[in-house]
Amino acid sequence: MKNNERGRINRWSELKKLIHKADVIVELVDARDVSGTRIPIAERWAGTRRLLVVVNKIDLLPENMHHVFLPRSIPVSAKKASKEERRQLIRAILSRTQTRPAKALFIGYPNIGKSSLINMLAGRKVARVSPVAGTTMDVQWININNVLVATDYRGIFPEKQTKESLVRKGAINVHGEELVYAHKFAREILANKTLRNWLERRYDIDLNNVKSPDDVLAIIAERRKWYVSGGELNILEAARSIVRAMAEAPEI
Repeated sequence: MKNNERGRINRWSELKKLIHKADVIVELVDARDVSGTRIPIAERWAGTRRLLVVVNKIDLLPENMHHVFLPRSIPVSAKKASKEERRQLIRAILSRTQTRPAKALFIGYPNIGKSSLINMLAGRKVARVSPVAGTTMDVQWININNVLVATDYRGIFPEKQTKESLVRKGAINVHGEELVYAHKFAREILANKTLRNWLERRYDIDLNNVKSPDDVLAIIAERRKWYVSGGELNILEAARSIVRAMAEAPEI
């Protein structure tokens, strides 16, 4: 058995053990792709009584659009939640068990906002947050208050997904393939009015006369003043930027 396969099996085995030990399992899903960011096997291990689904990143959804989430799920923005939303979420977590202090295990895809949500619940920075997928490597037990303890578990996702899908969700990092994915994303952006408007606002650019992915990268590099030696536009840096930016796009 190869080391990466053994590591994958160990991660799922570790997750199953933690689920059995936890009082509540909080599964974070992405508001832009709720069904595509669920972890069915973990949901089965948790059972309906202990499972609370939190729909994160609602602030990234297009404005003036109606969205239907899962029954009994809680929509939230970990980065912009109010104090009242924080209290409501804590009450929802505690309602899943009579045990005090309750042990809540947070699970979800890499870079889906588990650490940000735990920081929001604690009202202070207690978990490391990074836009890089896979930042959380070890289990961290964190005291939210005197009745709630949270576990920030490493990001994990079901097998048999395309690499492009995982890159779009921010679940994996790409090194050496930034241009490939940037061209794919730029092509989709030009064909999608919502994504097009989003990219224009994000980079303060005008795409009205832009027809190709190469032109998208060039205008981003020029707007951000990214150059390489010789004064040529740094297209690779623009590619890296747009790949990272897709993790915050209004659509996945």
